[in-house]
Amino acid sequence: MQLGYVYKLIPSSEQVTTMNRWLDMLLAQYNYLLKDRNDSYEQVKSPKMGDYCDLKTRGEVCPLTCSVNKSTSVGYPWKKSQKNPRRSVYEVQSSTLPGLKRERPWYKEINSTVLQQMLRQLDTAFSKFFFGVAGYPKPKRRSRYRSFKYAPGQVKLDGNRIYLPGIGWMRFHNSRPIPAGFTMKSVTVRRKSRGWFVSIQIEDKSVPLPPVKTADEINPNHVKGCDLGIRKLVSTSDGETIGNPANTKKYKRQRRRLKLRQRSASRKQKGSNNRKKLFRRVASLHERLTNKRSAYHWEVAKKLVNGADALVFEDLNVKGMKSRCKPNKNENGGYDPNGQSAKRGLNRVISDAAWGELVKKVEVVAGKSGIPVIKVNPKHTSVECPRCHHISADNRDGEKFVCTECGYHDDADVNGGVNIKNRGLKRLGINPIQLPSVRGKVTPTEITAH
Repeated sequence: MQLGYVYKLIPSSEQVTTMNRWLDMLLAQYNYLLKDRNDSYEQVKSPKMGDYCDLKTRGEVCPLTCSVNKSTSVGYPWKKSQKNPRRSVYEVQSSTLPGLKRERPWYKEINSTVLQQMLRQLDTAFSKFFFGVAGYPKPKRRSRYRSFKYAPGQVKLDGNRIYLPGIGWMRFHNSRPIPAGFTMKSVTVRRKSRGWFVSIQIEDKSVPLPPVKTADEINPNHVKGCDLGIRKLVSTSDGETIGNPANTKKYKRQRRRLKLRQRSASRKQKGSNNRKKLFRRVASLHERLTNKRSAYHWEVAKKLVNGADALVFEDLNVKGMKSRCKPNKNENGGYDPNGQSAKRGLNRVISDAAWGELVKKVEVVAGKSGIPVIKVNPKHTSVECPRCHHISADNRDGEKFVCTECGYHDDADVNGGVNIKNRGLKRLGINPIQLPSVRGKVTPTEITAH
């Protein structure tokens, strides 16, 4: 079993200066090696580029013979092994680290494993691109590069003190002691607006995760279909609704305070200390809102998993839902309003709800209990009658659902949860539960957000 614990560090002023200097040097090297990969990738991809020789490495570069076709020209591409003499891109760039420390001695103060983890971070970004998981890697800005990582076995713990190689011992808020039997894996140090934090991944191989329940072990009455929304964050098939904290007065006051701080900071002179000071306050408020939303999501995840044999969610394309409206051209060669200004507000509340983060947390909590989390096609789940399966936009009127074919009526969001549950049961090979001819409106149990 693997877990992740996060603690807030209490570094000295000298240690803060050292960690900030490390981040600046790692950022410069990351962007340099990224540019090298970009240049090599473009050279190999270009049909006009023939074979050529790198004078430093004395290696021939061409799409067929060089390890650079995914892509680097910094470092020597061959190793002494006869079985597999070609180095991977990570190994090629890793071979340049000794030379980097000779040419730029100030890089010697950075722990060697931290430099190697930076190279792995770059290699992972390109792997995600080539497998179609993410877009093409872009250069990092200073505000976006805020962490460095240690390999397993490097960091030590002693009560409320932690030892980071190259930085030294420092205190931290030991808010949650590591359980007995767990060993530390990777350790990530991250700079946030409210201080420095350390994220520790721990593992105990003697505690395996429970096996995922099969269809034979699942009780259909204990399967929950979960409909994600904005006014109601989650509506389940058993009539329970969970409120969205974004609708509370306290959250709206914080959003207004954030808006005023952003407006005030943007009016300050660029590059001034006052502007930096105000944007630090903006970042601090952003982080506070994020932490509250994350804590609420964990509570929701635990409540959904409690008493369930399986959970079913819609497989939503959130990125597509937040895409811009298509331009509306007119006959005069101009453009008519296309509703994008109104859609900005919808995109904002979708981002505030953070459905994707909620589902990830549900998967983590459910995985500890062996509960499967299933995703189904969301098409027509809000306008389909779960009894007669009649699909029509007229079935739904705001938060009310009344089937125009058979008269079945229910709360619209709860009805969506029932349809999602039925599709999940079909995925599991279980026959959906037949509903009565006319079902009364369910009075949902409201869980107030705090």
